[in-house]
Amino acid sequence: MVDVSTRVERQRTAADRLDERLGVFVRRFDPVGMETAVDGPLHGVTLGVKDVIATREAVPTAHSRAYDTAWHRGRDAVALRRLRAAGAVPLGMTTAAEHALGRPDPALPFPVPRNPWDPDRYPGGSSSGSAVGLVHGLFDVGLGTDTGGSIRIPAALCGVTGVKPTHGLVPTAGCHPLAPSLDTVGTLARTVRDATRALAVAAAWDTPAPDWRGDLDGIRIGVPDRALEESGQLSDDCRNAFDTALEHLRDQGAKVVSVELPELYPLFAAQLITLLAEGFDRHGAGLRARWDQYGRPFRRTLVLGGLIPASVYVRAQRVRAWGAAGLRHRLDGLDALATPTWPTAAPRYDDPTGLATVSWLPSLWSAVGFPAVAVPMGFDPTGLPLSLQLAGPPGTDRALLTVADAYQRHTDWHLRTPAPLPAAPPAPVALPQGAPCEPEARRLLGEALHRAGVPVPESELTEFAGQWQLTEMLFGFLPELPDSANEMYEHDS
Repeated sequence: MVDVSTRVERQRTAADRLDERLGVFVRRFDPVGMETAVDGPLHGVTLGVKDVIATREAVPTAHSRAYDTAWHRGRDAVALRRLRAAGAVPLGMTTAAEHALGRPDPALPFPVPRNPWDPDRYPGGSSSGSAVGLVHGLFDVGLGTDTGGSIRIPAALCGVTGVKPTHGLVPTAGCHPLAPSLDTVGTLARTVRDATRALAVAAAWDTPAPDWRGDLDGIRIGVPDRALEESGQLSDDCRNAFDTALEHLRDQGAKVVSVELPELYPLFAAQLITLLAEGFDRHGAGLRARWDQYGRPFRRTLVLGGLIPASVYVRAQRVRAWGAAGLRHRLDGLDALATPTWPTAAPRYDDPTGLATVSWLPSLWSAVGFPAVAVPMGFDPTGLPLSLQLAGPPGTDRALLTVADAYQRHTDWHLRTPAPLPAAPPAPVALPQGAPCEPEARRLLGEALHRAGVPVPESELTEFAGQWQLTEMLFGFLPELPDSANEMYEHDS
């Protein structure tokens, strides 16, 4: 029997010592009564809960000054209720991007999450604290949400395991929505098995875990070699680590084959368009009424959703259906598709170019609702983690996790720990400024935002111009489809 009191006290002591420099917790919970945790399958497992997920101890702020102080008060989200009923013990709410979108805003009254391997670097988002706290042992499992990579990106940059299950497998009730057709609740842990134990409870699986494999004999894994090469995003260190990871998979008996992904860029565009449009539908009224209460990274990103025509949103949904059919076809006969989770190691907070990176690697699977798991696959020469992503068709979560676990048990990347944190506090984080833009572009954008009813101050228009030009480029990636997207794909195949 796990001594819950001892576990909690040890982890709370670590949080007392480290959290000021790591920025893991928004709010920590009083441990009184935690020794009475249910004697279930997760008895004694401690949790860090992303600050968009309702807990009975506190209303989530969504890392924002603009939130409903009565929302779900006194109640757990469904996923957390299931975990608590199985004996898990939540230790607090963890840091995140505002309303699960964008980068941390140091101007907001919340801790800025730091990378556990180098506090001057970004830990990835938006489930930042749920990943950071695992590395230094502040809790056992992180509970997060993933709309376009928000579990897998911080897992990658922090060197832990992150699981985005099939969309809808875990109920999202009690989680602040961002883009409901994309939002997914999942788990993070140091190991695949620990993340799976928690996921099995949150998803109410009949059996607690998959049948774990001893090797990968008979497993077929696809790799989109051409897409990875043509994207030009992978750093040399990431490419080398990925090649080594593929060799590990082959050594365990897997057959690695090359696959094409013609659906890639249409789905990348469709996911971002869907996120912006659905996010603006959720938060547009708040932005119009309380613009200054939202942080700059959030408002300058989400406001663009108000400029997306309904026809473009509808076309994006048809592309998602067509792309899902295409990916199911590509994965037919395969057990998983492998890519890096993120193309580089963690950027520094003072590197605006690195912080602005967007990548199709995680968002592809969010667009179609397929499961994906991120596992450590090595380190760059400076000691920063790199990550392998394995994805599969919807509903194959258990089989996918067995492949990830087999790989992980034949490597030791997930067992590595960082050096002690430096005594000096990390450098303050400053928000990058918007790039200069042409006066005419500013004028046209200002008029469009005015028509959308969003009161963007003149001084901020520069920040939006580059963002909007990127969004308009995405429109061009959406193909025109016939009446039935699935019929189009069947004819093509």
